[in-house]
Amino acid sequence: MKRAYAIAAVLALAGPAAAQTMIPQPEGFLAIARGFGAAALQQSSGGQPLLNGTIDGTNYGILMYGCDGPRACESIQFFATFTTNNRALEHLNSWNEDQRFGAAYVNDSGRVFLHWSANLDYGVTQASLTGSFDIWRLSMTEFQSHVAPN
Repeated sequence: MKRAYAIAAVLALAGPAAAQTMIPQPEGFLAIARGFGAAALQQSSGGQPLLNGTIDGTNYGILMYGCDGPRACESIQFFATFTTNNRALEHLNSWNEDQRFGAAYVNDSGRVFLHWSANLDYGVTQASLTGSFDIWRLSMTEFQSHVAPN
């Protein structure tokens, strides 16, 4: 009888943890994104799912990779472009040197980008993904301050 109680206790503890894991799909990202502001799903020029959103007045996107059909997405990339006169590589490199989340660069046409990628191959919890959105929100806010004209 003790063994039955022990098994029941293990199953009871395992149930909620397993229920927290979500299958990373575009609709799940959209639901979380809408908790931070306006968001909509589209397709990228390459046919991949693309989420466009706004957090605290800053527009951003999320490219989703490996989400073919009913499959869970393998990875995502948050990105945002910024309008600034402060495009000096030394200035952007100082951001990259001091930050863990969000790498900055200037593309060939002179646009300043901030991006951050996440691997989702082995699953993710809703709480973890919500935390990632919050980290992205903070990164965009701090980056905006970093590149703001003096």
